[in-house]
Amino acid sequence: MNTQVEIENFILRYLAGETSEQETHDMQEWLQAKEENRSLFARQKKLWLCSGALAGYDAEKIKLDRKRVDLRIRNSELQRSLVRANKWIRTLAYAASILLLIGATAVLSNILQPEIPAGQVDLLAGGEIETSYGSKSLVTLPDGSKVWVNAGSKITYPADFGETSRNVYLTGEAYFDVAEMDEIPFFVNTDVLQIKVYGTAFNVKAYPDDDRVETTLDNGAISITRNDAPNRIIRVEPNQKVTVMREIQEHSGASAPDLETTSSSTQSETPRLLEILEISDTDVITAWKDNRLVFEQEPLWSLAKQLERTYNVQIRFNDENIKSIRYTAAIKEIPIDQVLEAISLTSPIRYSIKGSEITLTENKNFIQR
Repeated sequence: MNTQVEIENFILRYLAGETSEQETHDMQEWLQAKEENRSLFARQKKLWLCSGALAGYDAEKIKLDRKRVDLRIRNSELQRSLVRANKWIRTLAYAASILLLIGATAVLSNILQPEIPAGQVDLLAGGEIETSYGSKSLVTLPDGSKVWVNAGSKITYPADFGETSRNVYLTGEAYFDVAEMDEIPFFVNTDVLQIKVYGTAFNVKAYPDDDRVETTLDNGAISITRNDAPNRIIRVEPNQKVTVMREIQEHSGASAPDLETTSSSTQSETPRLLEILEISDTDVITAWKDNRLVFEQEPLWSLAKQLERTYNVQIRFNDENIKSIRYTAAIKEIPIDQVLEAISLTSPIRYSIKGSEITLTENKNFIQR
């Protein structure tokens, strides 16, 4: 790397994941050599990251950036692990019985789970599937419906599912692609609301520690009934998000954004607030099932929750005032340290990592480049 142009092109190739293992090593040494190199790298990296405290960020620009940005920074250590794992599996296939092979594959899957797309799981009888933080699952129900189950979530259903009823019970977040079966309606039940489905694709986010339950319709048709107002039916159209608040005072993070009720009758009937929003691009909400992180004007306290679930980490704030900083980003799921590096490059945040614990602190010397 001799000229400025060559250096900048090399940085862009590195960010695009197009460098070899040796070149990746060279880049790390180059970054450690002097502060000037790190400053240049930071400027170039910002071209690839649509992340930052961006006020009034244009929605059309978000769409354009989402098409341009494909952040695929390679983790060379992971690549070597995958190579070793593949060699190990081939050897095991010749040396072990089929039962041992299945067991070893399950163990290996758990080890590499954060970087390997979730496999499909077929549930042939009533039961449950539960995902831990840092993992996802794709489930095929007996009626042919598919469910993507996000990290830290659980779905259950009865043994007669698909025969006399189709009831699913959700804690956490899931994306449903429901098979049509006119004679037996499909219901998704949470602790706050029930969703009736008419052959459709939609996302439900109902984590117990969140202050709200959100339902976003991709296509088809659904109706929602709140558990505290069973006689009121809310019909939802494609590209709409319905938010039902839990008790506001239960929120433990920064102050929750204001929500307005859809009508005066809704407000007088219950202390829980309800909101219906038109969503121009549901990809912002459903990208998680495709192993992508998409944020649009997301406050840091909310973003931190999602990172905790996605990466199975704990995030602690040393300074309360940084919780309200908002971020807009569209990136592939990458190692957590690289996500934190992007945050620190574009906003006044310092981070430290100790095992699975992350501490965020205000960077009072931050200069916006």
